[in-house]
Amino acid sequence: MTMPIHPPSWSQGNQVSATARSVSPEHFMTTVKALKLALPSAVIESVSGQVTHLQRQSAYQRIALTEMDELVTDLLHAVGDPLLLVRAYAGLNYQAGFLRKTYLASAFTRRDALVLLCRYFKVNNEGVALALGGEGDACVLSVAAAGRSAAACLQRDAIVYGLTRTLLSLGINEIQHVSLAYTPDAQVQQDYRTLFPVKVLFDGPGQAQIHIGQGSLDLPLGWPSCSVEQIARRERHLMRLNPEPEWCDSVMALLPLLCRQGDVDIDQCAALLAVSRRTLQRNVQREGAAFRGLIERARKQQAQRYLLQGYSLDAVAALLGYRQSAQFYRAFRQWFGCSPTHYRSAQLSQSAINS
Repeated sequence: MTMPIHPPSWSQGNQVSATARSVSPEHFMTTVKALKLALPSAVIESVSGQVTHLQRQSAYQRIALTEMDELVTDLLHAVGDPLLLVRAYAGLNYQAGFLRKTYLASAFTRRDALVLLCRYFKVNNEGVALALGGEGDACVLSVAAAGRSAAACLQRDAIVYGLTRTLLSLGINEIQHVSLAYTPDAQVQQDYRTLFPVKVLFDGPGQAQIHIGQGSLDLPLGWPSCSVEQIARRERHLMRLNPEPEWCDSVMALLPLLCRQGDVDIDQCAALLAVSRRTLQRNVQREGAAFRGLIERARKQQAQRYLLQGYSLDAVAALLGYRQSAQFYRAFRQWFGCSPTHYRSAQLSQSAINS
């Protein structure tokens, strides 16, 4: 089985109300499969009516979060185990070989993978919000539940567990600890510490947090990139969930992959977002930008990163979608007022001084 990070398959015309929080059919089905393996068959049978109803519903629309909560609540009453979802999620597949087939493979660095998780997690489950913060030596991935019910907290903790396993498979090994927002009895605390692969602390802030060392986050992920269509599917679903889509952000999410493919034009981007060229252009302009300006911004950001990772100048030019290296050199001088070689040397020297 797999950690539920697949893009949902529901159609735009059959989604639940935009004001109602929901989970994707894939998230629901994967969770049910995990529960079936983790719980006695008699317990699963006791909720079979609910499961069958929701399975039928998932064929044509997202599942309302309230219905997911009801199912988890009934299972909690039947089993009495506050870790039932964590135990179920422990049986999912977090291996790097699986994650390489997901949208996470589009990340250039491990930090990028964290950013992608935060951006797209609501496509799977709107009951939990991820946010990345922190400074200095620690990066903090916060995991906040939309509600305060027992079911909401169970789902949040299971997701924290799944995220922890996912980060380890991404090569993010400097997880300092997980902080949970309450203090259960001693036996439950011990069970948490037995199940989680990292240190667990209790009585934290009002949301769960994963504390991560900064040391290796900016190293390349080193995976072959996924197709731009995988990211585009996520963006299309995200736009359906948001009452006011952020068009520039969606374009910026696609541009690094399009640049690497050497196929950077507004028609391709519009097709990936399933809108007309005119619609995309109009909405980007409404946000105070121009498509050409977004391309320049994306190339400038990526150029800095590629140079500091040691790519040759010709390789950087190709990754940015330039047909000739000379085009890249001219653009770089316009952006930074110096050559790529000089920029790299200056940045590496400054890093050596600061370290």
